[in-house]
Amino acid sequence: MLIKNTLVAITCLFLTIQLNAQVKGNYDYRADANIFYQLPTRAQQAAPRIPLRPLGDLTFSIKGLYNATADSYLAIFTTTQVGINQKETNDLLRTKMEAIRKSLKEQSPETKMYVDMISFMPLYEVVKEKRRFSKTTYNEIPMGFELKKNLHFKYSDPAVLEALVAICSENEIYDLVKVDYFIEDMDKKRAELIAKSEIALKKKMARYGALMGNDFTDKNRILADGFAVHYPLEQYKTYTAYCSNALSFSKTENVKTYQKVSSQFYMPLANRGYDFVINTSILEPVVQVEYEIQLRLVDKPLAPVQSAPVQEIIKTKIVKEVYFVSPEGKINKLNL
Repeated sequence: MLIKNTLVAITCLFLTIQLNAQVKGNYDYRADANIFYQLPTRAQQAAPRIPLRPLGDLTFSIKGLYNATADSYLAIFTTTQVGINQKETNDLLRTKMEAIRKSLKEQSPETKMYVDMISFMPLYEVVKEKRRFSKTTYNEIPMGFELKKNLHFKYSDPAVLEALVAICSENEIYDLVKVDYFIEDMDKKRAELIAKSEIALKKKMARYGALMGNDFTDKNRILADGFAVHYPLEQYKTYTAYCSNALSFSKTENVKTYQKVSSQFYMPLANRGYDFVINTSILEPVVQVEYEIQLRLVDKPLAPVQSAPVQEIIKTKIVKEVYFVSPEGKINKLNL
């Protein structure tokens, strides 16, 4: 009976773990590969602390985030074509380009295409005995040519990318280099962030002033602000599959280890830590615009103390006179 209860407990525990993983996802799964369950540490359980400015420092800060959906996209595919001679190489790649343009005109006529020339290089034989040289110029004759081009596709509907992948794959172009996102009215979005931040800053200062009984008119103000723009290309994280071992094996054979699958996923900035967020709920990758404004109040410098006016001192000139008194009592002035 004890064995049955133990098995039931282990089964329930395993099911609980599976359900939890389905909700949380496997990216941040930290348990050891040989342990079914691992209790989170105290550091993992602790909630993030609330940031508080030091008392006495009158600095007010407002931080906002704008999740902006892209107005247009630029997908870049790269292709490499080899051929025996220059004409064959160009003709083979030109045939692919014309087929792609024809398919775009039928499936997505609003999509614009641009061909970017990357390189055109000769290929030479590596084996010494097979190398050939021209009889007139003595230059080595190429065994073939390699032509590289990039295909730029500009579109406004994100669903077009799936059609582009299919069209390029049909023409033996499989390498999607990157996808860029563009915002047409970035100035308007920045102005919206600034206006919303200024209103929030004034409300915050009014609240502090009411609580402290001070309107801060006796303070000087120092202001600083700035933007930061994050594009989806910069916010993809690498993800490696957690499980890689076979689930069933016999005692007579070793456990087979399979190669773990690596991929990437979009990980935008979280909505926490901001005073406000515009477009909080997102489905597709977005361009994230951050804005922060800081206002610091400092004491006004004291007015200089006026000293008493300096009085002018006039020196009196002393004139010395010498007199001679005779025995008879007569006084005579001596001119010395």
